[in-house]
Amino acid sequence: MTVEGPRSRGEHAVVLTGAPGALPAPARATVRAPADLARRLTWLMLVRTVAVTVVLGLTLWLLATAETRSTALVVTLSGLIAVTYILTIVYAVLLRRQVAAARLVWPQLVGDVAIAGLLLYCTGGATSAYAFFFALSLVSAGALLYQRGVLVIGGMSIALITLVSIAAWRSWLPLPMVPQARPWEQSSVDFIRSLGINLAAISAVGVLAYAFGEQLQRTSQSLASERRVVADLVTLHEDILRSLSSGLITIDRDGNLLTANQVASEVFARPTTAMVGRPLAEVCPPLAARLAGLGADATVQRGDLTFQRAGRQSVLGISVSPLRDVQDQAIGRVINFTDLTALRAMETQVRRAERMATVGQLAAGIAHEIRNPLASISGSVELLRTSPQASDDDRALMAIVTREMERLDGLISDLLDYTNPRPRQPVRFDLVALVDETVQVFRQDPILATLGAEVAIAASEAVLEVEADPAQLRQVLWNLLRNAADAVAKAGDAAPGRIEVAVGRDGGQVRVDVTDTGPGVPVDALPHIFDPFFTTKRTGSGLGLAVCQALITDHGGSLDVSNQAQGGARFTVRLPG
Repeated sequence: MTVEGPRSRGEHAVVLTGAPGALPAPARATVRAPADLARRLTWLMLVRTVAVTVVLGLTLWLLATAETRSTALVVTLSGLIAVTYILTIVYAVLLRRQVAAARLVWPQLVGDVAIAGLLLYCTGGATSAYAFFFALSLVSAGALLYQRGVLVIGGMSIALITLVSIAAWRSWLPLPMVPQARPWEQSSVDFIRSLGINLAAISAVGVLAYAFGEQLQRTSQSLASERRVVADLVTLHEDILRSLSSGLITIDRDGNLLTANQVASEVFARPTTAMVGRPLAEVCPPLAARLAGLGADATVQRGDLTFQRAGRQSVLGISVSPLRDVQDQAIGRVINFTDLTALRAMETQVRRAERMATVGQLAAGIAHEIRNPLASISGSVELLRTSPQASDDDRALMAIVTREMERLDGLISDLLDYTNPRPRQPVRFDLVALVDETVQVFRQDPILATLGAEVAIAASEAVLEVEADPAQLRQVLWNLLRNAADAVAKAGDAAPGRIEVAVGRDGGQVRVDVTDTGPGVPVDALPHIFDPFFTTKRTGSGLGLAVCQALITDHGGSLDVSNQAQGGARFTVRLPG
């Protein structure tokens, strides 16, 4: 999750990371401290470089204008400046290469003490004016390592000042490089006074640096505690959003998304990172249009929203309330929604089943009553057609009557199959083999030869066993193939059409997809495509798909339809695996 803000008073944008689909474990929130160890170390390098450049550079300038000067001191000071620059560059490179800052602190602090000690020796020991460099090291230790750093660096500084001063006073080391400095000529009283002043000054700075480090550590701990609280709150916010079973988005006053949870990502088929910050009109135009007519403080307790998603009609149950800041000012909207597509489809199926249960009984009785006189009419027409007195025109007309009666009889058979299907006779069989056999037979259909259409099969497994009625599944597949061929013919493209049949597993189910390159199903026809007597063809009873859905539903499966983005329709059969 990323926290951005503030955008305006009381507004923050929160992005929930996590790709849809595979649903990986969401990343936890990370809150970075504004001043961490690496940043303080960077400041130390900058201050050290400036201090060495200014102080030693000024010293070199004074030496250059002096009547008497020490060449060795000039070389040594120039070397110290160069070494400081080189070490600073090395430390900076190591920091940029993600070397742990804690591993670079001690080398820098100890190096600073060593440089200060060398400078102290070169400029006269206890009488040197450059002892304040030790004070800079103490302050740096307090800023970086708090009390512990002050104690260690302070002890090293006092020890080094004492040893260098005594060594210079007792002439244990080569003579200092400053001609005016003659530490060995000091009396014991003067030496002790000079050394005491330096040690007292360093001790005083050490006490202040210790207090500074203690206060800084306390402040850092307080900030770290506050950052943990913020991180916990952000994580809790993330967990709450992720745990919601409904979709949740928030938008600002301009209609831009501030928050989107994982369910919203799935409903709108976009990753959350691609939605946050984008206008709602771009993510879901119908929802934006619905909200456009509402006032800033308007509340919608419950409402339905219908929109197209991946070629299918989806229904959302939405509720809207104002998003308010701590001053109770409306700064946006909170939109909660639930995907009601499956529920509405189930309600439609229940209503259809209830309606057809009543209509079916009536239709079955009417069908039987029609079929009986229809048989008598058919027999009478056949006798008339074979009569010697019948002319050729009479026989042609009676042939038309016979053909239409056969079509009417087929319609009655379809109606009886729909209202009173024969009981299933399930067996265990290979679905891939059944699909392959049905497609091979369908390839011999004259309509394919006329269209020049191609029928392809794709199976994810060589053998895919299911327990179902093979005759009924073959009937369903044949009907879907004929519909696909009719759709390809309706497209009227110059290029040959294509029908693809894909067989595979989909979670715990077995799935068969029949896809065509036709014009697709009209959007307004999608909700009614499986209704009895509903058809988009010029001819047909409108019972084929209704019978197919009834057969698949009786198997405990489902039959769905969707339009493809590249054109054409896809009918999907799902059966228990």
